[in-house]
Amino acid sequence: MTATAHALIGGAIAASTGNNPTLGIALSAISHPIADMIPHWDFGLGWRKKSKVLLFLQSFADLLFGVAITFLIFGSTTDRVYLLMCIFISESWDFLQMPYLLFNWKFFPFSAFYHFGHGTNGKAKLPLGILTQAATVTGLVLVLRTIH
Repeated sequence: MTATAHALIGGAIAASTGNNPTLGIALSAISHPIADMIPHWDFGLGWRKKSKVLLFLQSFADLLFGVAITFLIFGSTTDRVYLLMCIFISESWDFLQMPYLLFNWKFFPFSAFYHFGHGTNGKAKLPLGILTQAATVTGLVLVLRTIH
């Protein structure tokens, strides 16, 4: 999924778990691989055909956009440090793959995160891959909002 999707999921988890960071951080951590199993499109698909600079710029822009929109949606109702922690943890699986993709660091722990993510990532082409992602994030946000 895009970094934006993972940020929104982490933000919704932070908002729904309130004053329980142990639960929120744990759910944010496991949300990433679970959400990635759903067929989706993201900037990392086809990474071998992209320059490393382009892959980094696309990924970084996606991350910044995701953090900004998550803060716009959840920042006024959730402790901002806690919100940022849940976003960071929900994104961490991809952060740990970046050295493998960008710098060819094909050793532990980066290779382990890359191989796990590659093996569990559900892939879909555009436009279906965006639609499945939007539906997943929207559904999770709505469910988590009813819990809080």
